[in-house]
Amino acid sequence: MKKYSLIISLLVVAFVVTISSCKKNDDPVLNESVILIDSIVHPDTINFGEKLEINYYGVIGDGCDYFSRFEEIPLAEGEFANTFKIKVWKYREDAANCSEQLKYLTDAQIGLTGMLAGDFLIKVVQPDGSELTGEVFIKE
Repeated sequence: MKKYSLIISLLVVAFVVTISSCKKNDDPVLNESVILIDSIVHPDTINFGEKLEINYYGVIGDGCDYFSRFEEIPLAEGEFANTFKIKVWKYREDAANCSEQLKYLTDAQIGLTGMLAGDFLIKVVQPDGSELTGEVFIKE
């Protein structure tokens, strides 16, 4: 009889451990994607050594979408060396209660220094792989 009690006790403990380790993960799923940038605003000309402020504008998405990060993209072989290439990322929380109100990218700014004198190109990589471009003249 003790043998059966021991086996039943071990089965009950194993069942409880198995059930408690199968905790459901209620954390939202985050999906990241590139934001479609509508425009960038920057000065046309700055002096050598000054900081270049670049502001980015676009629609992030609905109530479940949030600005995530900037990612500087390495230049491909043959691209103009005095170029800054970037992607702007958002993340989406897959949740049931998202507002349908559009969120806009505001206050997304980068300040750059250390550019060479002459023409400086800004390239923003869009979700479809195309590029939004801007140009600044860095005068000596």
